[in-house]
Amino acid sequence: RNRVLLERAVKLLLSIALMLPTPKELIGKGRRPYDYRIVLVLCILRILLRKRYSDYESEMRFDKRLMEFLGITKLPCKSTINNYDLCISLKLLSDFNKRLIDAWIKKPVDLLLDASGIRLVGRSIWFCIRTKKKIRKKDCDKVHIAVSLCSLLIASFRISNSKRNDSPFMRKLLKPFEKLGLILVDKGYSGKKNAEYVAKKGGAFFSPFKKNACPSGLNPWAYMYRMWNAFSTICESIYHHRNKVEAVFSALKRKYGDQLYSKKWYSRRREMAMRFIAYNVRIIIGIQISRERKIPLWVRA
Repeated sequence: RNRVLLERAVKLLLSIALMLPTPKELIGKGRRPYDYRIVLVLCILRILLRKRYSDYESEMRFDKRLMEFLGITKLPCKSTINNYDLCISLKLLSDFNKRLIDAWIKKPVDLLLDASGIRLVGRSIWFCIRTKKKIRKKDCDKVHIAVSLCSLLIASFRISNSKRNDSPFMRKLLKPFEKLGLILVDKGYSGKKNAEYVAKKGGAFFSPFKKNACPSGLNPWAYMYRMWNAFSTICESIYHHRNKVEAVFSALKRKYGDQLYSKKWYSRRREMAMRFIAYNVRIIIGIQISRERKIPLWVRA
């Protein structure tokens, strides 16, 4: 099982990594650095296989299969992997994810949006007690994702601190898509601006309304309010598909953990972005196998 996962994952990640810009050639003496694309593949593989840095050093670094797949004779050490993690930007990871899922989601894309918190563990409890620093339950990072309705692939993501509201992030999540389909969100994203933004991109905005909502006029937000009141049963049955995004969060936290260990905020966000890519790789491999063997991808429990 792990052998098939490793082989397919390396082929898939390499095919996308080689589409990224080639690194600049260094002129002069000195040791040549590793290709950042190869190191990026190794970083994602480490998370996909659920290995710590110490596990990478003892199990992955001297794996001849990896050397053969990647076409190199020596893999970088764990310190090099960790240092390259700091050089890889969130923009690069977002672009990598976009290229990865482009062929596996239908157009126009139907999306489910939601946000969830990820615990922070990169601090010493005894140090906080000694320095009298308060530790609050809401000291976490908030993850905003847009999930494809048909395949449950993470199509877009943003990471913020716990105090940010959900609603403004909807437009950021939908910005990469030229044309939208069905957009299912909860009350946190409910609003006139978001409804008009989805309508401009040719999408259908589905969201339950807050108790104090009273839309009026000739705009998509008011049209949706009237339709929801007239056909509440049909609208609710469509909206209930949004529950699938909760299954995605559950799978992410169960498979790759519900906490982040890095002390620096930028390191935590890069690590979380790589978890999203690792999740997408696992889903795409499942889609490939289901198509080859002509079996259903999802089975009701």
